[in-house]
Amino acid sequence: MSPLVLSLILFMVLLFLGMPIVFVMCVSSVSYCFFSGNMMFLFVIIEKMLRGMDSFVLLAIPMFIMCGEVMNRGGITRSIVGFADLIVGRLRGGLAYVNTLASTFFAGITGSALSDIASLGSILIPSMNQQGYDGDFSCAVTAATAIQGPLIPPSIPAVLVASATGLSTGALFWGGAIPGVLIGLVAAVVIFIEGRRQAFPKRTERIEKKEALNLIIHSILPLMTVVIILAGMSTGIFTPTEAASVALAYAFIITMILYKRIPLKELFAMTKNVMVQTATIYLIIAGATTFSYVLAIENIPSKLSTLINTYAHSQWQVLLIINIILLVWGMFMDTTPSILVLVPILFPVAKAANINAIHFGVIVVVNLMMGLLTPPFGMALYTTQSVGKCSMGGLLKQLWPFLIGDVLVLIMISVFPDLILTLPRLMGLIK
Repeated sequence: MSPLVLSLILFMVLLFLGMPIVFVMCVSSVSYCFFSGNMMFLFVIIEKMLRGMDSFVLLAIPMFIMCGEVMNRGGITRSIVGFADLIVGRLRGGLAYVNTLASTFFAGITGSALSDIASLGSILIPSMNQQGYDGDFSCAVTAATAIQGPLIPPSIPAVLVASATGLSTGALFWGGAIPGVLIGLVAAVVIFIEGRRQAFPKRTERIEKKEALNLIIHSILPLMTVVIILAGMSTGIFTPTEAASVALAYAFIITMILYKRIPLKELFAMTKNVMVQTATIYLIIAGATTFSYVLAIENIPSKLSTLINTYAHSQWQVLLIINIILLVWGMFMDTTPSILVLVPILFPVAKAANINAIHFGVIVVVNLMMGLLTPPFGMALYTTQSVGKCSMGGLLKQLWPFLIGDVLVLIMISVFPDLILTLPRLMGLIK
């Protein structure tokens, strides 16, 4: 049995035993050195671990995470929920629409699905339950709409794809905007249908003009974060990493001016949380880099490309196979290691089939975001279950119409690449 097969078997065994993914990848990579009998690979693997984390683009990640922390703990989440309620709250199923629209707005601040669930879910799920919504449906809406976060810029997965491929981060940001909005729209369609079937409640009282004006003022400024990021990057004023630092500075400024001041004790807690999240991501990057190196030694990208081209004779067939691989893989592994392991393998396959690189990058993110909602290892499911106190069976039962809508969006952006490429072209980021 070949060293690679033995390493892959060990990888799957450790993964299903529940070992943290970073250790699964590192142990599997090191075991390859033993199985192959070439211990010189061990020194190269250590060097690859360090080199994988040594990327200027990746410095944007902790700053985007900190930006979301500042916005959330500074009281901005409730203002965004109030602003969304002002716009759609009086429709039948108003709070469900508020959940969807607030996720769309919040996506432009955090770039993280799990942060969306934790922040908005803790506010909206109890509110929806109090108004008579089914608890499992409240959780399903929260989970289904949260995956807009890593698509609508800024996007942490897009930064990782850019790091793994060398693609323009700005182009990937703009490319994910329309798919992100489409996911929100299909969620709204599901809510509309369910609202008529289940007679969802709606807000009947009017919001006074003074309160409405206050909500608008306190929400527009935070939502300008995404405008600052995209405008600065598109015009070349600053790089993605610099954009993240500018967004963080802006978050501190508006939090201190418009919202409660963050106590020093809370600031330390926020910083600690960001450091833990960043360290986790960087360790996964190190582990994934070593595992990708092992696959590269065995020439897996070239072999996979040859295998796919044997059965796929057109660009659309290649794209279909890539989508299936990503969807299935996303069911078993979290987003960060999936990007760092699969993208270096599938990117050459996509290029060989003349699939636009930005089209490919955004499709990767969409597929893996759907993986957050699918068992057995969908992290968004477990986060929502923890926040909303719902059963896994009930959540999945209410979630399937949203997943069907997401699959339709995936088909649309696969068949019509202009849904992804139009905005980057308009911004002059791609030809």
